[in-house]
Amino acid sequence: MAIGRLGAATRPMDNYEVLLDPDQPLAPRQLLPAPTFEVDPDSGAITSADAPPVLRFTEDGGVRPVAPFLEVWALTSVPGRDDVLEPLTIHLLEQHGLGPGDVRWSVHVANHKIYRRTGKKTDRIEAETGPFHDHAVHALNGTCANFWEGKKLPLGHARYIRPTPDFPGIRLRFTPAAGHVYGSSKVKPPPGPPDDPNLVDILYNAQKGSWLGYSDSDVPTVTAPGGIYASDDTGASKGYLDDECDGLVRAELTTEGTRLTAYARIGAGPPAYAPDSFPVRSVVDELEQAMLGPTAGADDATLEAAEDVVRRAFDTVRLMNTSVLNGNAVVGLVGAANTMAAQDTGDTGRLFEPIMAPSLVDPTALLNLHQHVLTGLRSGTAPWFADVLRDFDEVGDLSAKGRRKMPALMRGADGRSLALTRRQVDIVRKVARRSIFPEDGSGRATAPDAGRQEQE
Repeated sequence: MAIGRLGAATRPMDNYEVLLDPDQPLAPRQLLPAPTFEVDPDSGAITSADAPPVLRFTEDGGVRPVAPFLEVWALTSVPGRDDVLEPLTIHLLEQHGLGPGDVRWSVHVANHKIYRRTGKKTDRIEAETGPFHDHAVHALNGTCANFWEGKKLPLGHARYIRPTPDFPGIRLRFTPAAGHVYGSSKVKPPPGPPDDPNLVDILYNAQKGSWLGYSDSDVPTVTAPGGIYASDDTGASKGYLDDECDGLVRAELTTEGTRLTAYARIGAGPPAYAPDSFPVRSVVDELEQAMLGPTAGADDATLEAAEDVVRRAFDTVRLMNTSVLNGNAVVGLVGAANTMAAQDTGDTGRLFEPIMAPSLVDPTALLNLHQHVLTGLRSGTAPWFADVLRDFDEVGDLSAKGRRKMPALMRGADGRSLALTRRQVDIVRKVARRSIFPEDGSGRATAPDAGRQEQE
């Protein structure tokens, strides 16, 4: 699985490492340039893999897209084993009388955001290319039955990277789209994009489709929270669409009459505007729980893993206006913004009141709180922290105590208070309570890492 990020700059983003400051563990992370493949725009071959001298996230007035490489790996055989996994290279192909041209690629991506709302198949936006084995740029231009004639939605492009002796791996690069917004109209637009760069290109034919003016209805298929699209005061869609997408990349190779295949999933989302910060709950956390289960073993419930949760929680809070999101009065106005406090009132009729004491959500107070938790975890004196984490079945607890559990002031995809994954909660609780309930059963209080050090 590879997730790209949208950007209108010509050159994709360089690689970088994200490092922690050991003296300030809750400070923004440091970004260090890392070795990056440089692809020749004409030949499609990698010409170098040097680290850039500086990191630049924008160029030529646009954000630099994150354009991931997909590598093909092969299951091969050696004496005594037939499951050796190794990169597919031109050298391995040559051993079987094959060349780079024998590898064929196909890419199929889609943007189903409108279709997800309307439920009409004529609103599906899809793009396909391949099978191809050359090293040219293959555009992924989305088509839709409800587009105006000749209009397409650019969803990026794919390119089979030309392998060389210096860089012999078999790779495909997916470059996402620019990150533009497009519109709908009941009047046929002129051909081509508008001359004024401040105007959106009109793609969607509102005479045929219902996206312009669409509004959510109270049916089980509507997302929660609903209405997450640009709308007017009545809740009717303004007809906008974007150029995000996700889909599949397939590689195919036939050798000795046997057809070998592999696939990967790709997607594209917005740029990371705070690359030195990580969200407290991410896709990686969901995947780890799906693959490894909701409980963590001793090897996974480490102090480092628990600290990472606390650090990411503070990362998330640092990017929020916590005073406003808590429900504090703003220039004398109560309920001046869409907050969890207002959400609780609007959704359930609960009496409006700030979630935390207004003085506790000051940035300095929150920094001190997370620093206290981090210090407690390291010293083995933070068992209380395990009890203030919100469990997955407590997201609808609207009591004062329930609303104040961590993470606070945040909303999950179900519209209620955010909870960490069960696996994340299990890791933190095991680490936080380790000094009180030692695993060796001796009854002696031990340092959080003592048992793990003894095992090592």
